[in-house]
Amino acid sequence: MPVWLQNLMPISRPLLAAALVLTSAAQAQALSCVPMGPGDVYRVVQQSDEDFLIIEGQLDFDQNLLPTYSESRPAGASKPVEVPAQLTGLLLGERIFDQPLEGEITLEAHCLGPWCGKLTPGNRYLFFARQVEGRVVAVVEPCGGFFFDAADGTAGDIVLQCHRGGVCPSQLPDTMEGVIEVPGAAD
Repeated sequence: MPVWLQNLMPISRPLLAAALVLTSAAQAQALSCVPMGPGDVYRVVQQSDEDFLIIEGQLDFDQNLLPTYSESRPAGASKPVEVPAQLTGLLLGERIFDQPLEGEITLEAHCLGPWCGKLTPGNRYLFFARQVEGRVVAVVEPCGGFFFDAADGTAGDIVLQCHRGGVCPSQLPDTMEGVIEVPGAAD
């Protein structure tokens, strides 16, 4: 177990991936994603019973290990795929992202029918990860859910606002009219 994992104090509790996602895939002809922002996910993990870590950092991994859908093997993408990744970043502490992190984490990549979660190696992300059996696991799902682009710092600023008790902005729509259909999903 990495030293940083042994010494950290969890600041939040986890969330089920189902809370992040979609309309019923079994009945939908297209994948629809509820546009949750970092403030929305922060509030959900704070109310969860399990421990989550909030991390901002760079992930390096073999992108070819992420699952993809194949019409010749439609069931091949039905189970989560664990992808080892190297993380260099910062963990959210009591007030700021101030706890350096470096080491291996596991990306748990999911598909829902032909739609699979995607990340780009080498990019900076703000993400929410769970502690599972002495390791750090981050869920990668088709609608983004736990991961936010951290290149411009906006996602981190929103999480810090929420964490400090300030305004915690929501991107959730008031109605299902705000749901985003994944491009090409209706084909």
